[in-house]
Amino acid sequence: AMGLFITTLARRYGGSNELRLFVATGILGGFTTFSAFSLDFATLWERGATLPAFGYALASLIGAIIALFLGLWLARSLP
Repeated sequence: AMGLFITTLARRYGGSNELRLFVATGILGGFTTFSAFSLDFATLWERGATLPAFGYALASLIGAIIALFLGLWLARSLP
């Protein structure tokens, strides 16, 4: 579906390769990542694994925030 959308977008509106790459991986990639996270949570929940479901959600959230700050620190420490 992503390929169809990007190809149609490129044919109708043009745009640079960089713009198409940004839309495909940046914007649409974010939706697919969040969908996978949501599906994992829902699967655990539906199987009755309530505690692991919330543990997964909490660990994902905290891990993402830690990774963000680690990336900021690393970028700022480069010359």
